[in-house]
Formats: sequence, structure tokens, C-alpha cells
Amino acid sequence: MVNVREMQLRLVYSLLKPAVRAAARFGIPIRALGELVRLAYFEHLSRSGMSVADIARRFGQTPRHMRSLAQRLKEDFFRAERDVGLAREVEALVAERSPGEDELVAALPTWDADEVRAAIAELVGEERIERDAGGRLHMARQYVVLRSDEFHHRIDSLNHLLDGTYRAVLHRLVFDDRETAMMKTLSFSALPEELVAFIKRLEGELRRELAALDESATFQGQAEKRFTMAITLAPAGEARRGDS
Repeated sequence: MVNVREMQLRLVYSLLKPAVRAAARFGIPIRALGELVRLAYFEHLSRSGMSVADIARRFGQTPRHMRSLAQRLKEDFFRAERDVGLAREVEALVAERSPGEDELVAALPTWDADEVRAAIAELVGEERIERDAGGRLHMARQYVVLRSDEFHHRIDSLNHLLDGTYRAVLHRLVFDDRETAMMKTLSFSALPEELVAFIKRLEGELRRELAALDESATFQGQAEKRFTMAITLAPAGEARRGDS
């Protein structure tokens, strides 16, 4: 019988495979890949509120090594997590709680207060969130679709997609949630022009249906019951070098 730790390791091993495939495609040395794993692990534990001393114990290293990793997270390499990722966290809390600005700052203790306030101002300016007469923040009544060709925005979109995928794996495979979580992989053939039309139709219908669900939950005072849906589509098979 497989023990719990072995099942956990087996799950992590499978989740690592897409990252390893990308590393192999780009010819990234194993030492560099290992360093990225260390940084990603440190970032996650740090953002979750774990102290430097506790992280050092988890890593089996000294706090000095952890402070070195913390400094690296301030580099431009992590702009997607530091800037755009913060905006997503702010949006999620606004959707869940409709908080005041001070309440929102307090709810994000691992972020600098000035950075949180700057993210709030940016989101209000982009009309992604709104401030009512009493100072409380709410999601915009009109759905805003943001598109950007800037690389760090694309990386943030990737982070968001993978976060939703991870949550689906956790709830469906670990918690065995069959009612509010699902994982489906469908394979099919399609003519390019018909596929393009299908994608446009699917996206439009999904947005309308999800907006109706969101409005109903908000009207009944249950907007805190949030869900994430991650959708992917790609040609089957491994993309050849030079393919887009």
C-alpha cells in the first residue's frame, strides 16, 4: 500500500514535468533549474507569511542564505510576481470582502503598505475595481478584459493559469471534490477556420454564463464563494523547435 508521503511526492513529481520539459527544450542546465526551484519555494513560503528563520529550517540552511534569496526576489526577473501578481491578490480580496483600503492593506501583511496602496490606485484608475461613497472597494460592475504584449504581463497570465490548474488538481485529486472541481482533457480533430469560430463562440458564451453566476452570488451576499476556471487549447503533440 502506498503511504501518504509517497503519494505526495508522486503528485509533486507529475506537477514538475511541464517545467522539466520546458527546461529541456530551452537547454537549461540542471544547476540553474535547481536554483529556480529554490527561489520559487522560498517565494511561496515567504508570501504565505512564514518567517525567515522557519524557512531556513525548512531548507536546512542558515537565515543568511534566506536573506540572500529575499534580495534576489527584488530583481526585475520577478516583476510579474512583484507588480502584476500583487494587483491580482488585491482584486481577489476586493471580490471576496469588499474591504476598505486600510482593511485591505492589513490583509496583505507580507507586502509593503505603499505597494498595496499603489496597486489599489492603479486598479481604480484602470476601472477594474471601484470605490464607493463610504470608501469601500468593490469589483467593477462592467467586466474588463485586459490584454498586454509586455512580457511580464504574459508571465503573470501564465502564473494565474497555473494557479487555477494547481487548485483543480488539489481539489479533484487530493480532496476528491466531485461537485465543485473538475479536470477534463479532450482530444479532437478540427478544421482551422472552424476551430477559430468555435473558440470565439465558446469564450463569448462562457463570459456571459459566468457573469450571470457572479451576479447571482453577489446579489445573494455570497460573493466570497470564489472559483477559478482554467482553460487551455493547443495542437496535440510536441511543438517543433522554431514553432510559435
